[in-house]
Amino acid sequence: MIPDVVAIGILTFAGVVVAALIAAAATLAVQLFKWQIQNQRLWAWNRALQDHIYRGSPPPPPEAPPGLFD
Repeated sequence: MIPDVVAIGILTFAGVVVAALIAAAATLAVQLFKWQIQNQRLWAWNRALQDHIYRGSPPPPPEAPPGLFD
């Protein structure tokens, strides 16, 4: 049987690894959410620019949505 000190060390290491994985997953989820919002804003602005050009509207082009380049 393994000594108690080794078992505690292994369990501690496993706990640190699991905590790091959970933190990484949470960070990834937040970044994906922010990316999705930015992607939607960029798509809407590009659509407005294309409509502006297609319709032959005079300058200035439509403004970028607020928060797009933050």
